Amino acid sequence: MKEFWDERYAENELAYGEQPNTFVKEYLQGKNPGTILFPAEGQGRNAIFAARLGWKVDAFDYSPVARKRALDLAQQVQVSINYFVQDMLEYEPPELKYDVIFLCYIHLKPEWRSIFYPQLLKALKPKGVLVMEAFTKTQLAYQHLSGGPANEMLLYTADIVRKDFQDLDEVYLEEMKTELNEGKYHVGPAHIIRYIGRKQPTK
Repeated sequence: MKEFWDERYAENELAYGEQPNTFVKEYLQGKNPGTILFPAEGQGRNAIFAARLGWKVDAFDYSPVARKRALDLAQQVQVSINYFVQDMLEYEPPELKYDVIFLCYIHLKPEWRSIFYPQLLKALKPKGVLVMEAFTKTQLAYQHLSGGPANEMLLYTADIVRKDFQDLDEVYLEEMKTELNEGKYHVGPAHIIRYIGRKQPTK
């Protein structure tokens, strides 16, 4: 699988475009910058956008090819991002570091989510926010049009997201139809889920 992503990220055309994900853009604009983490960040479009808004950005991916492309793009637009190569299943984050963690189209097996997600929650500050956009199970009918996994186990429903993040206070959760226009691999009609959850303040 790593070879698959290395090859995709090595293509001349950016896999998911240069512009940030729409939900990333909508969520971050107008907010006071803080610390933010983008796991599985690919070629850096979201991390770079956040850095341009003044956020202190950490990002990682297990593809060194993705990291190089991201850092090259960041240098071109003269912003700084801290981007490291990391396997999600071995991720041990600093505790209570981030104001926001953004999961953008990260599709993992349930048993992998049970390892990775608790680590992310440790890294959130009290009152910190986890934001997510991903494909729903109904995306299977659109997978040939706008991308996403062909394995239903890697896709989401509202109930799955609520269970995965039951330790967060739900701020927003919606399954919706949309039209993607993100590079050449996310284009066309799609079924997605968006979620915002807040970590409870320390008592």
